[in-house]
Amino acid sequence: MSEPLTLDPSQLPDISNLVLEDDTPLDSFINEKQQRLLTTVLYSGGDTGITVPFIAAANVGLFSSIRQPGIAPDVFLSINITGAEDWWERKVRSYLFWEFGKPPEIAIEIVSPTPGNELGSKLTDYARMRIPYYVVYDPLRELRGSTLRVFELQNQSYAPKTDAWFPEVGLGLTLWEGEFEKVGGTWLRWCYPSGDPIPTGDELAAQKDAQLSRKDAQLSQKDAQLSQKDAQLLEEQARTKRAFIQMIELGLKLKFGEEGLLLLDEISAISDVAVLQAIASGTAAANNLDEIRQIYQS
Repeated sequence: MSEPLTLDPSQLPDISNLVLEDDTPLDSFINEKQQRLLTTVLYSGGDTGITVPFIAAANVGLFSSIRQPGIAPDVFLSINITGAEDWWERKVRSYLFWEFGKPPEIAIEIVSPTPGNELGSKLTDYARMRIPYYVVYDPLRELRGSTLRVFELQNQSYAPKTDAWFPEVGLGLTLWEGEFEKVGGTWLRWCYPSGDPIPTGDELAAQKDAQLSRKDAQLSQKDAQLSQKDAQLLEEQARTKRAFIQMIELGLKLKFGEEGLLLLDEISAISDVAVLQAIASGTAAANNLDEIRQIYQS
């Protein structure tokens, strides 16, 4: 973790003449998208694993001393920062180490066709600033080497790091093939220990939509299953009713002849299977049609 800086307010330097902004334009739209992917994803509301106050920013100047010029990395991440409430104040428009109390943990440079001394002067400058990790992402292979280089501060200089995991931060970096804001390609992304990228806001929304779609499909399937069961039950009840009606018809005819069939229309209108069963059972013992009527009219 980067080293904390503690200064008494009376020791804070005068920055009135310090050049905090140089209005240097970005290299390309792709670089701008890449920078935004690395910053906005940490503010998207998903689970990043960072549980402390932090700043993730692009093209913001880092100043470790008023006697040294600032550097604006493409992206930096600083955790456990003290921060300031009024971001419009001049003293916090750039990342002044003495105001925020510490250097950032990670500085990232994205190599473009425009020379940037990513493996030259910047390597020395970031080490001088005591930034624990320095990352160089070279998507176009302009530096004729690995696409992703990670350096770790050891004593006064950087040494190559064999992986892109940062234990003090609880995050890693990974190269991801896919589409970001409708542009496909290889993107540098923050990731979990598993290597899975931290989802963007759009990806989180897509995940929620997919979950809702699955739930809707499951509910539709359950409704269809219930409808099928209801239909099967109704069909079974209809078959049972027809069977009892046939039994009652035969019983009435055998017991009372054609006169008994006069009740058949009334009995056929009965939907309660239990009542029909009672009529079928009571027909043999009935002495007249009134006794049968009492069974379903009571």
